[in-house]
Amino acid sequence: MTTETLTKEAAKAAEYFENKLNFEYGPVGLKYAIQNKEALTIIDLRTPELYEKSHVPGALNISYEELEKSTDQISRDTTAVVYCYGITCHLATRAALLLAKKGFKVKELFGGFDEYAAANLPLEGAEAKSRCGTSSCA
Repeated sequence: MTTETLTKEAAKAAEYFENKLNFEYGPVGLKYAIQNKEALTIIDLRTPELYEKSHVPGALNISYEELEKSTDQISRDTTAVVYCYGITCHLATRAALLLAKKGFKVKELFGGFDEYAAANLPLEGAEAKSRCGTSSCA
């Protein structure tokens, strides 16, 4: 079915969901992107205390409030991947919007840290070591 045969509302929905898929990673997709050494700058927007306990491998901890002043830490040759606490947290969406408006390639981690950790994917940090006996699981 082409979008020409869709109602205006259905066409808008199709465009929205297509764009959504283009600008987010699921937890497993991010794991594979990291494993494949894709050019990423991963940004954890959670508190420093939670970041220290565990975070996605290679992530930088930058608060949303500091992000605009910290864009020099993000290479424009990479895709910035932002995440916050969970699916109901909008910090990552706000951060993605801010970075997109500044010209960065950006994706959001769908479900945030909670979904990534719940999938038992690799983590770094103090609690990640005790979780698996090493610094990563899967």
